[in-house]
Parts: sequence; structure tokens; C-alpha cells
Amino acid sequence: MRQLSPEQTREILADAAFKELVSGRARLRWGLSIVTLVMFFGFIALVSAAKSALGASIAGSALPLGFALALAMVAVVILLTGIYVQRSNARFDELSRTVNRELGR
Repeated sequence: MRQLSPEQTREILADAAFKELVSGRARLRWGLSIVTLVMFFGFIALVSAAKSALGASIAGSALPLGFALALAMVAVVILLTGIYVQRSNARFDELSRTVNRELGR
């Protein structure tokens, strides 16, 4: 991979499609990260505040509430990963191609 000149770097950084690509990825990444962090720290807070409630069975089954919540969190993280991949493939890949096309790379 060749090194870009300072002029090429400035041209890329000034490109509107590149700015949209960078800001869109950052917004999506931070948004999904915040959802994940709130969910996990909320679960930890719930464990510390209501440990006995998490050990209770769900509707008479052998499955404790805490285990069901943990499985639900895993499912949500998988869903969030799918959302990121879908958005990346649908929007960010096209923006990357646009930037490469506009800048002749």
C-alpha cells in the first residue's frame, strides 16, 4: 500500500462523502455501544439490587429470571451486530465506493 501525499490526505478529509461516511459510522457505532453498555450495566445493577428476584423461577418453570435475562441480552447483542452489518453493507460500503470513485482510487 502506497503512502498518500499530504495534498491527497487533505482532499480525502475535505470530501463530503468521506465526512458523511466517518460521521455515520461513528454515530452508529456509538449508538449501538451505548445501548449495549446501558443493557449490561443495568443488568449488573439489577444483580446487585435484586439478587433474590433474579433467582426466582419464571411462571413455575425451572428457568430462573436472571438466566432468561442474560439470554435475552445475548440475543440483543446478536441483533445489534446484525443491525451494524446490515447498515454497513447497505450504506457505508456504498459511501466508500463513492469516495473511491470521486477521488479516483
